[in-house]
Amino acid sequence: MREGGDRIELILSTEIVKADLASKTLTSAAGAIFTYDILIIATGSTVINLSDFGTPGADANNIFYMREIDDADKLVAAIQAKKNGKAVIVGGGYIGLELSAAMKINNFDVTMVYPEPWCMPRLFTPEIAAFYESDYANKGVKIDKGTLVVGFDSDTNGDVTSVKLKDGRALAADIVIVGVGGRPLTKLFKGQVEEEKGGIRTDAFFQTSVGGVYAVGDVATFPLKLYNETRRVEHVDHARKSAEQAVKAIKAIEEGKVTDDYDYLPYFYSRSFDLSWQFYGDNVGETVIFGDNDPASSKPKFGSYWIKEGKLLGAFLEGGSPEENTAIAKLARLQPAVPDLEQLTKEGLTFASKI
Repeated sequence: MREGGDRIELILSTEIVKADLASKTLTSAAGAIFTYDILIIATGSTVINLSDFGTPGADANNIFYMREIDDADKLVAAIQAKKNGKAVIVGGGYIGLELSAAMKINNFDVTMVYPEPWCMPRLFTPEIAAFYESDYANKGVKIDKGTLVVGFDSDTNGDVTSVKLKDGRALAADIVIVGVGGRPLTKLFKGQVEEEKGGIRTDAFFQTSVGGVYAVGDVATFPLKLYNETRRVEHVDHARKSAEQAVKAIKAIEEGKVTDDYDYLPYFYSRSFDLSWQFYGDNVGETVIFGDNDPASSKPKFGSYWIKEGKLLGAFLEGGSPEENTAIAKLARLQPAVPDLEQLTKEGLTFASKI
C-alpha cells in the first residue's frame, strides 16, 4: 500500500531465524535473505511456560497461555466445549486477574492460584490488593494464595483434569490458564548489540549500540528521563509510544532535524468485571490510601499515592472518571511536594485540583 509516498510491504507467515547486523541481513526459516538500511527490533516478549521448568503434566491439553490472538481463539473454543466447567488460573498478575474475571463471567467455577502473599505484587500494596481479592471473592472467584503449582493430571485423552499443589492438594480443572510472566525475545541479536536489565540497551531515540538498528517495546532498555535511570517496560502504552519515538528519530535524521528525548511517564491500567483502575508514575516510597475501598460498596472509588523524600511520585485510582485519571497523571508527572501525609489522605483526589 502507499502511505505518504512510501511503499509499505507486509510479509506474513515468515519467521526470521538469523540476524546478521554486521552485514545488515535477515534470514528466514525458508532461507530467504532480506537486506535493510534501518532495522527496528520489535520482537516483544514470549510467555514463560511451565514446561520450561519441567513441571510434570504441563503439556496436557486445555492448559492455555495468553499471548497471541490465536491463543485467545483456542481458549474461546475450549470455553464453548467445557461449558460451566472448572477453571484454574495460575498466577495473580494481569493475566490472572483479567482471565479469572473473564472465566467467571462465562459461568465457570474459578480458582486463582499464586505463590505471592497478595495479587499483583509488582504494583499493588497489600491494602490495594485486599480490595480486589475481596471483590473477586464476593463475585465467586476462589483465591488460593501463597500456593505453588507443582504439576497437572490428565485423562486418557490428554486433557487436563486437575492441578496439583505443593501442599499435596489437587484442584479439579477442565481449563487451566497460566500467567506467570514473560521474557523479552532478544535471542536473535545476542552478542551483536549491548544489553542491559534483560533487554537491548537503547538511547533516548531507541537506537541501539549498532547504528541504524533500533529496538522498541518490551525488548528495549531505555533512559527513563523522569527518574534519571534506565528501565525496561512491558506495556502496550510504552510499546506504541516507543515505536512512535523511533520513527520520529529516523525521519528527523533523514531530514536533518532534531528530535526531543523520549520523556515517558510510566502508565498501567486494567479493566475486569465492573472495575477499572489506572496507575501513573513510580510505586516507590511511603503510601497513603484514600476514598472508599470497601468491596461491599455499590460503586467503590479509591486511590493511593506513593511519596518518597517528600515528593509524590506515583498515583493509583480505581473507578476514576477520565478527568480524574488525567489529574492523577498530571500529579505523577509534576511530582509535587507533600508536606503532610495525614492531610494528603484526607484530601485524596482534591489534592490534584490544587496542583
